[in-house]
Amino acid sequence: MSTLAATQADGFYYPPDWTPEGGSKNSAFKGSNGALGKRANKKSQGLLTIRFEMPFNVRCGACGHTIAKGVRFNAEKKKIGNYHSTPIWSFTMYSACCHQEIEVQTDPANTEYNVAKGAERCVGGQGYEAELPDDLMQMLEYQNDEERTALLANPLAVLERSMNDEKRAKARARSTLELNDLSKARWKEDYLVNKSLRRSMRSQRKEAVALKEYSKSLGLPEHVRLKPEKEEDKQLARRVFTSDAARFDRRRKETRRDILKQSIFASAPSTSGVSGLVRAGSSSAAPKRTSSATSNALRAAKLAKRR
Repeated sequence: MSTLAATQADGFYYPPDWTPEGGSKNSAFKGSNGALGKRANKKSQGLLTIRFEMPFNVRCGACGHTIAKGVRFNAEKKKIGNYHSTPIWSFTMYSACCHQEIEVQTDPANTEYNVAKGAERCVGGQGYEAELPDDLMQMLEYQNDEERTALLANPLAVLERSMNDEKRAKARARSTLELNDLSKARWKEDYLVNKSLRRSMRSQRKEAVALKEYSKSLGLPEHVRLKPEKEEDKQLARRVFTSDAARFDRRRKETRRDILKQSIFASAPSTSGVSGLVRAGSSSAAPKRTSSATSNALRAAKLAKRR
């Protein structure tokens, strides 16, 4: 087989601008990060963008917004040290509520995550020890082998410890039984509980429909939702609209409205209201009628003399 035939059989394709030294100049993969793509843009700084899932509930340190367990972020992963031969990783992300920078670090010594900055842990406080149960803390009470050996050698201490363990177990069983009995008593009459729940929900739906109809009657937009009336709101509105300032403002508006209704040609404008304007208009119109009657009488006398 010739060389040309072997090349065609292998199916290799070389673009026109391909060179053995630099490959193709217009290749889409030239200068890329391979399969990592944009996630490895900061590879030179030791950073890799990964999808990080919050391991517990935290509270944002800037705005106080609660970030629930399981919320995912695009975090920058970076190695910050070692615990023996296990690397310690740091994950830096930004909260969606206020763009607060949050840093979470691994704790290989306690097989736990620690919030380094930007937020605080909601349950159990900041440290891992705050979330440990009481029994586990009591197990860590004796720290060396000598004390543990001395305890096992003392039968009274062993007996006292076993009695404390039995009391603790009985207290747990009692609390568990009480919770179980309370749950059964609460849901024993499931039909009545369901009936009362549906009745309350039905009244809430009726109230919502009534408020919606009242909003339509007032001509309010659909996105404006009225809230149920409360006695505190009524008292507050009553105090606001019956105060001295509101009364003064109302009187000022009424006086201004009466002034705007007056004529600018009136000889003596009255501030007593519309009735004063009517009386002034009637008194000013009377002399005009008498003068017109006198002029008509004089004109008739002149015509009689000419005849």
